[in-house]
Amino acid sequence: MRVSSKRNRLLSAAGISALAVFSGLFFWWNTNLLGDDEFCDGAVTSEELASVLDTKGRLSTTSSVGDSKPGFSCSVQRTSKFLGASPMEIQMRTAAQEPDFQFQTHVWKNPSAMSFFSNGSTGAVSDERGWVLLPETCQGKVATFSPSGSSSQTAADVRTVEAIVKQGTANRADLAKTLVKAAQRIAEEAGCAADGANEEPRLQAVSEAPTAPGAACGLAGFTLPPAALLKEEATVGKEQVSGSIPGTWACGMQLAGNAKGVIWFAASSDARIVDPILRKDTLKDLPGGVGVTDRDLNAAALKCGDKMVYFGMRWSDEYRSAVSDRGISVSHEMFQSFVDSAGKQYQCGVVQLPPN
Repeated sequence: MRVSSKRNRLLSAAGISALAVFSGLFFWWNTNLLGDDEFCDGAVTSEELASVLDTKGRLSTTSSVGDSKPGFSCSVQRTSKFLGASPMEIQMRTAAQEPDFQFQTHVWKNPSAMSFFSNGSTGAVSDERGWVLLPETCQGKVATFSPSGSSSQTAADVRTVEAIVKQGTANRADLAKTLVKAAQRIAEEAGCAADGANEEPRLQAVSEAPTAPGAACGLAGFTLPPAALLKEEATVGKEQVSGSIPGTWACGMQLAGNAKGVIWFAASSDARIVDPILRKDTLKDLPGGVGVTDRDLNAAALKCGDKMVYFGMRWSDEYRSAVSDRGISVSHEMFQSFVDSAGKQYQCGVVQLPPN
């Protein structure tokens, strides 16, 4: 009887020990117990990343690059066991970008899907990526990185803190707050912090609706030239609008038809966006001193009251192919129509843009 009781006690102790080991492993696999408190060379905290990547799982660095200057490039992954949560991964870095990267470059090619900040820092986020501008005084003081490593900087480039969610999607508000805090830490370390840059951002909504006749992108009087619409290939469809006038605003016209083309329009009166654009060496003065136009792009910066306002247009490769195959040239007429309509919203005068 005593032998049986002793065996039961031993089995019970073994079971408790196994349960304790499993519990320890479970918390190790699915929480940041005894894990890092900071990531990306101290630019972000584990709490901030946990909010961006959800709270289920353990955070671990998969790559991290630093420099003698303030700045970073890193990847952080969230994994878990037995919880059924899919792995998530985020890449963050300080980067140097062309001044109008928000509207004209491939990576950020869909500005109408981004929620622009309406206060504090200048930035925007989507479910999968985001950016925040570093203060202009940070030029030359922050190391910047491209996806392949350290990057070169030109005098016209703007400095950013960027994030791309490689697996899964992020909560926009949490991603925006994390980017703003990371940018503030980097700027403080570099001695170029700006007042108000750490203010919690308010995000502007993104909306979708069918394109209204005579008021494309919600702009009274704005229509696409008849030649821009191609039977069965590219006709009036729906649109996505982000931001607000007279701040930073973008519209993506998603054309119906076989081409599945998209045309993006953008405008901004934010000096932190417009001033760097004015340093580009591809700009040409417009007659009468009313502004400048970009010789290489459908883009212009116009004097509207006491502000300079940026206007830009670009379209998808699918739409470009559709019009090119037919030998159609509509870019100047389309951009002029956009500037005429959007310019009224920004209190701009009438400006005749030269053809590219």
